[in-house]
Amino acid sequence: MSPTSSDAESRPDAGLPAARRVAAASQRLREQRERRRFSRTFWMLVATLSVVSAVFLVLGSLQGPKLSSAIVDPQRVTEQPGQQLRLFANQPLGEVTAAQVSVSPAAEVSVSVQDDLLIVQFEQRLRYGTDYTVEIVDVPATSREATATFTHRFTTAQGEVLYLDRGESQDEVLRAPLDGTGRGEVVHAAPGIQHIAPIENVLVVARDAPGGTSVLEAVSSDGGVQQLRLPEGVRVDKLIVPPVGTLLGLVISSVGTPPEGAPEQDPLTRALAVIDLGADGPTTIVRALDGTAVTARVAQFLPDGATMIVHTVEQEVLRVELVGEPVALPIGQMPTAYGLSTDATRLTGADAFGGIVLDLATGRESRLDPSPVDGAFAFGGQALLTRTELRVQKVAVPDDATGGVTTLLVADDGTGAARVLFRTIDDRGSIGDFVLSTNDQYVAVEVTPSVADAVPDARVVNGRPTSVTTVIVDIESGAVVRTLEGFSPIW
Repeated sequence: MSPTSSDAESRPDAGLPAARRVAAASQRLREQRERRRFSRTFWMLVATLSVVSAVFLVLGSLQGPKLSSAIVDPQRVTEQPGQQLRLFANQPLGEVTAAQVSVSPAAEVSVSVQDDLLIVQFEQRLRYGTDYTVEIVDVPATSREATATFTHRFTTAQGEVLYLDRGESQDEVLRAPLDGTGRGEVVHAAPGIQHIAPIENVLVVARDAPGGTSVLEAVSSDGGVQQLRLPEGVRVDKLIVPPVGTLLGLVISSVGTPPEGAPEQDPLTRALAVIDLGADGPTTIVRALDGTAVTARVAQFLPDGATMIVHTVEQEVLRVELVGEPVALPIGQMPTAYGLSTDATRLTGADAFGGIVLDLATGRESRLDPSPVDGAFAFGGQALLTRTELRVQKVAVPDDATGGVTTLLVADDGTGAARVLFRTIDDRGSIGDFVLSTNDQYVAVEVTPSVADAVPDARVVNGRPTSVTTVIVDIESGAVVRTLEGFSPIW
């Protein structure tokens, strides 16, 4: 067999007509060209992707970490110090210091890093209804030298106040937002409400009972009412709201003759008591080391919700530890006490020579002299301190024209001049108790618009004029933001 005939027989198209052999050859040539074209395109694509990957790798090595998400509770940051903004990055982070963090409006912060989590902690409560911007510069990653800037913006929740509005046959507890209008939302309604106290998701109310005594009730968010256990024959003089937890404080007094069959006990006069709403237990009288009941004119919880500062009827200032067996430790003496500063480090009050401040940590006292108001000498009254040196104080200013005095509410930082926050219309009214918002932004003031026209509400416990109103004032600007018909405001 010749070579030519052998090659011909080995081809796939051997034996085919000439035209079909030409077509098959053309097909093979086209397939070969397509394979070569695909090969060139594939390797060009591989090369291009390799270049792009290299570019992104270089860019990635030149860029710092990225902020993936952020979490903050806009309500709690206005209510409690120590709340956190948690910023999550796309990779583990290096060390960050507080000097790298800026907050607008200004707020004191600390910072820490946990792997890919950057935590900005606000040391003080933030303002209500305010847009905040937090920026952290030069945030490093652990795997590269490049840094980045993290920025997060959030808006805090609006403030609201709980208050009591009494009616002829029915009393109402209402919650009013500071940016709203009208009376607010009715939380609970019942006859004869004496005092109110919000505890977690429960509203505690003390109401009138036969013989001038009180009944204590816990109202749940769904409207259910549970009666709490009080000692027989007592009146609730005051409810003390904790900042956290379920431990409610009370000041109670015995009323009338104990009912027949009740256990014998000494009469109570403004006795300090506690009840744990989480444990569903009875009311417990807080007793001193000698076994006598601790009395209380003024009592407030510290931030832990388990310790109280108490000013007694005997003019002592006590620190009362309530965890386990209550322990009352004396820390000072004060004829009159007004209340704790909003950071719970100082107690304001007065003696025969004027206002005083007691430092709870050291026990040291300092004078609290009122500054002049519009150049006029002022006599100081009830004063409450913010966490700074600024205080809100009720003062009396002599009126040379009439020979009387004008009562004002002022803001005083002790630098030599007080700023008027509030006065009644034509000075016809009176300014009663007031309470600062926990973030030092507002003051809620009980006001009787006209003393001459005031009519008592005839309540035996915690009586007020029927015309009493609560006025909310912005401490920084002095603007009145809300006026509510009622009293006993609670932030």
